[in-house]
Amino acid sequence: MEHGRLPRQLAQTYHSSVVCDSELRSIPESLYKAKKLRTLNLLFPRGNLGEAPPNLFTSFRYLRALNLSGSGIKRLHSSVSCLISLRYLNISNTLIETLPESISHLDYLQVLNLAYCYDLIKLPMRLARLVNLRHLMINGCDKLSHLPDCIGKLVQLQTLPTFIVGTGNYQGLTQLHSLPLVGELNIRQLENANSRFDSRLANLGMKPKLCSLGLSWRNDHDDLITENNNDSTLDEELLVNLQPHQNLKRLSIEGYPGKYFPRWIGTPELPNLTNIVLISCKRCEHLPALGQLPFLKTIYMLGMPNVKNIGSGFYGRVSGRQFRSLQELSFIDFPNLEFWWSMNMKEEFPSLVKLTINKCPKLKNMPCFSSLKHLELRNCNEMILRSAANLSTLLSLVIDVFMGRLVLLDSLLGNNPHLMSLTISSCTNLCSISLKLGGLTALKSLTIRWCEELISLPQEIQNLSSLESLEIIECHSLINLPEGLGGLTSLRSLSIENCNNITSLPMGLQHLTLLEHLTLMYCPSLASLPANFRNLSMLKSLYILNCPEIACLPEELQYVTTLQNLEIHSCPAIKDLPAWIGNLASLTSLVISDCFNIISLPEGLQHLINLQHLSIRECPRLENRCKKYTGEDWPKVAHIPHIYIGSTEPRQYDGASSSSR
Repeated sequence: MEHGRLPRQLAQTYHSSVVCDSELRSIPESLYKAKKLRTLNLLFPRGNLGEAPPNLFTSFRYLRALNLSGSGIKRLHSSVSCLISLRYLNISNTLIETLPESISHLDYLQVLNLAYCYDLIKLPMRLARLVNLRHLMINGCDKLSHLPDCIGKLVQLQTLPTFIVGTGNYQGLTQLHSLPLVGELNIRQLENANSRFDSRLANLGMKPKLCSLGLSWRNDHDDLITENNNDSTLDEELLVNLQPHQNLKRLSIEGYPGKYFPRWIGTPELPNLTNIVLISCKRCEHLPALGQLPFLKTIYMLGMPNVKNIGSGFYGRVSGRQFRSLQELSFIDFPNLEFWWSMNMKEEFPSLVKLTINKCPKLKNMPCFSSLKHLELRNCNEMILRSAANLSTLLSLVIDVFMGRLVLLDSLLGNNPHLMSLTISSCTNLCSISLKLGGLTALKSLTIRWCEELISLPQEIQNLSSLESLEIIECHSLINLPEGLGGLTSLRSLSIENCNNITSLPMGLQHLTLLEHLTLMYCPSLASLPANFRNLSMLKSLYILNCPEIACLPEELQYVTTLQNLEIHSCPAIKDLPAWIGNLASLTSLVISDCFNIISLPEGLQHLINLQHLSIRECPRLENRCKKYTGEDWPKVAHIPHIYIGSTEPRQYDGASSSSR
C-alpha cells in the first residue's frame, strides 16, 4: 500500500507494507486502526522518519514482525517493550546510536537486525534476557567497540556475523564458547584478546556449522609491536588456538602481527577450504602451505612486505597435485618479493584461470601455467614479462604501470593468438605498439590509456577483424589514428578521450558500418569530424565533449536514422544546431551543455516525435529561449515529456501535458 491510498477498513488486516512518500515524517494515522497487525513493513525510500513515534509500539500489541530498515530513525522509544509478541525487528541501515534497555523485555524476539547502523555505539547491557534470540546482525556497525559481557549467555544464538573483542573487563573470546554459531563469523580487534587461554575457550573447533571465519587485528597494532620491540609470540599462540572446525570453507586473516602462520592453515586439518584471504600480515616472512588443499579455489594476498621468496613452503608436500582446484590467485603489494620458485611439476596449478600480480616491483619470474586465461600485471618490472612470454592460453591481458619499453610484449602477444581482451595502461615509455598486435584476430576489446609517449598505432590494427570495442584514453603524443582503423569491420564502440594532439579522424571511419557508440572527449586539437557519416548506419550514440575546435556536426549525420542519443558539451565553436536535426527520427535523448554560442533551437526539433529527454545546461541564452510558456523556443520543445533546463539539480517540465494547454 502507498501512503494516501490506505484502505478505510483496516481492522481485519494482519500483514501490511506501506511505502511512505518523500514528504512523510510520521506514520499514517489511518494505519493505527489495524489493531490486529502481525507484520508491518514500513518503506521509506528517502530515509526520513527521524524517530519512530511511541504509539507505533503501543498500538500494535500483536505485532510479530516490524521492519524499519532504511527509515532514517535516530532513536527507538522505550515503549518498544510493549510489542510483547515481537519475533522479528529490523532497524538496519538507520541512524540509530543506541538501543533502549527496555528492548530486553521482548521475550519472544528471535531476530534483531542492526546491520550497517554506522552510528551505533553500544548494545543494551541486559541483552542476555533475550533468551530466544537466534539471529543478531551487527555487521557494518563500525563504531561498536565491544559487545556486552552477557552475549555468551544467548545459548540459542546462531547468527552473529561480527564479534568485537573489547578492552578492560570484558570477557572477550570466552563468550563464544557456548554459542551454536552458523554461517559467518568475523572476530574484530583481536589485539584486545586477554590471553591464549581466552582464545582456546572460544571453542571455534567445535562449531561445525561455521562456513566463513574472519580474524582481524587493528591496522596499527603491528606497528605498535615493532615500535615497542614487543614479542609477537602471544599473537602467534592466539592464532594457533583459534583453529576452526574442518568444515570451514572461507578464511580471512587481516592485520596479523605474528611472524609465522600456524600449521593448521593449509594442512589437511582444513580440507574443505575454498577461499583464503591474507591482508596486511606485515611481519610474516613465509606464506602458509596451501598447495595440498583439495578444494581451494581462490587465494587473495595483500600487503606482505617481508616475503622475499615463494618456494616449497607455499606448495606443501612435493608429491601429489599442487593447487589442484585453484582458479584465482592474487599477489598485491609484495614490495620485496623477488623469486617465485616453480616445483617443475606438470601438476602444479592445473586449474588456474586468473592471476593478478600488482605492486611486486622486484619479482623476476613466475611459473608457467598450463590453463591460465586471464593475466593482470600491474606495477611490475619488465623481467616478469620475460617469464609471462611463455604463456600461450591467455584470453585477457592487462599490463598496467610499467616503466620499461615493453620490448618483450612482442613475444607475449605472438604466443597468444586467442587473446580476446587487451588493456595497456600507464606505460610511460611506450612509444609504439607491437606489430604482433595485428595477429590477434580473436581480439574483441582493446584499451590503451595513459601512455604519454605513444606516438602511433600500427597500420596492422586493420587485421583485428573481431574487434568490437576500442578505447584510446590520455595518449597525449598520439597525433593521428591509422587509416587501417577502417578495417575494424566488427567495431561497435569507439572512444577517444583526452588525446590532446589528435587533429582529425581517419576517413576510413566510414567503413565502420557496425559502429553503435562513438565518444570524442577532451580532444582540444580535433578540428572536424569526417564528412562521410552516412555509412554509419548502425550508430546509436554520439558524444562530443570538450572539443573546442569542432564548429559543426557533419551534414551526413542527418542520414543516420538509427541515432538515439546525442550529447554536445563544451564545444564553444558550435554556434547553432543544424536544421536537418529533425531528420534524426529515432533520437530519444538530446543533451546540450556549456555551448554558450548556441542561441536558438531549429524548427526541425518539433518533428522529433520520439524525443523523450532534452537537457540544456550552461547555455544562458538558449535557456532563456526555452523557458516554459514564455520562451521563444518553448513551442519547439513543448512536446518532449522530460525537459531539464539550467541548474545541476534540474527542473523537470512535463512538456507533453503542458503543450496542450
